[in-house]
Amino acid sequence: MNKKDLKIEYMRGTGPGGQHRNKTSSACRITHIPTGISAYADERSQHTSRKKALQELKNRLVQVKLDEKAQNKKEKRDKAIHDTKRIRTYDYKKQIVYDHRTNKQAPLKEVLEKGKIELLW
Repeated sequence: MNKKDLKIEYMRGTGPGGQHRNKTSSACRITHIPTGISAYADERSQHTSRKKALQELKNRLVQVKLDEKAQNKKEKRDKAIHDTKRIRTYDYKKQIVYDHRTNKQAPLKEVLEKGKIELLW
């Protein structure tokens, strides 16, 4: 994450705190400009608020990347499901099940007797 991509704002916090809360700008909002994702932290110290907001922003950006990766994987899998004519091959001699859509193998006993079809996903 590049510092040029971040917009850091300090403001007065909300809630109870009396004179200290009303005089100091200890709350922090950090916005990642390319994605528009922001994180807010409201602690007593400006430094603590900045650290917590930065950590929360990093967590959100990582989650966005993971979600995109999962979506791409799902789209690829869905496309493979619709493009193939064969779905699964049950090989009773070798005792395996082969899924042609995901290119995965599983023991025949696990799939048929125990119902663990998710081994092929």
